[in-house]
Amino acid sequence: MFKKYIANQCTEEETYAIFELLHAAEYESFFKELIDAELEEQVQGKFNELPEVKAALIQARKNIILQVNEAKYKGPSLPARLWFRFAVAAVFLLCAGLAVLFYTDWQASHENESYSGAQIGPGGPKAILTLADGSKIILNEAAKGNLSNQAGVSVTKTEDGKLIYTVGEGQDQQGEKAKIKGLTNTISTPRGGQYQVNLPDGTKVWLNAESVLKFPLSFAGLEERKVELRGEAYFEVAKVMRDKRTRMPFLVKCERQMIEVLGTHFNVNSYADDQETKTTLLEGAVKVLPLNGSATDQTILKPGQQAKISRHSSRIDVIEIDPLTEIAWKNGQFFFENEPIESIMKEISRWYDVEIVYKADVSDKTVWGSVNRYSNVSKVLSILELTGEIHFKVEGRRIIVQK
Repeated sequence: MFKKYIANQCTEEETYAIFELLHAAEYESFFKELIDAELEEQVQGKFNELPEVKAALIQARKNIILQVNEAKYKGPSLPARLWFRFAVAAVFLLCAGLAVLFYTDWQASHENESYSGAQIGPGGPKAILTLADGSKIILNEAAKGNLSNQAGVSVTKTEDGKLIYTVGEGQDQQGEKAKIKGLTNTISTPRGGQYQVNLPDGTKVWLNAESVLKFPLSFAGLEERKVELRGEAYFEVAKVMRDKRTRMPFLVKCERQMIEVLGTHFNVNSYADDQETKTTLLEGAVKVLPLNGSATDQTILKPGQQAKISRHSSRIDVIEIDPLTEIAWKNGQFFFENEPIESIMKEISRWYDVEIVYKADVSDKTVWGSVNRYSNVSKVLSILELTGEIHFKVEGRRIIVQK
């Protein structure tokens, strides 16, 4: 049945049966042998003359077991079925004839000659900060140190390029609170940019390319901490007490949803040109409410769950997911798990600031794979081409998609 699963021929019942077997400790060594054999057959048989692939096979086996074991022992906060997904995803990615997608060193020396000269570099830490008075600071050009003082709130750029807000001690006084109430700042990343900012309450936010975050200059004197997001961001929300007994709520408003945070780490993908808005929870709990729905449409996510709201509906669909795949961008990786090519090309367009032109219908094509996000675009394209589903041509800053 394992062979049948690798060939993607299992029924839903058979797939779940494999999940259960993978979860059983007594079958651990058995599945290690199956993984080993499948790697040998699907990968080494095709590239056995390449010593770097042999080394990668050894590392691939280690990575599978590591990922399975990490997921297995996440504890009671992680649904049991979710670690099944981790385990099977690891096996599928590395056994289904696509394991070579992860051998980036090998790929670097075997790129397609038709675009190997396309040295379009990746994005980096670029952003514009708009202050309460409307003035703008280009953060990637600004010197390290203090950038601004606004009503007792200082804004500092650190040595490693982060933006940190610090509320002065005087903000505890009622007069100072009134002075800054209603003042906001905005940080926006361009195409080919990303940035990290520490908000006035200590919350850490990582902004992906082509994203905008609007937030109060200080949360002092407010009933809630509310920010607005367009694009994609990863949040690590600080716990702040409103008084001795109650926490101060943290809200994220997006185009299609409102997220109420209950102390947590989560990712929000809310690009206007995407079909869905996605909220993925890594730690803690969040409540998701569609902006066009009613209170009865809300849902509370658990770690390892993702809420999706489509552009044309207020319904919230909740699925179990490997949350680490959703924050791969924050950790310097592209990670594609059976992802539509059109969706992948949007990510590439935003990160490399390039135009995508389609000369073939690829709406039915999907890709599995991973590559370093800081590679030149030619390396990323070479990986996508290894699937055999798609080919590319680069002209200036245009990437032409063709079969």
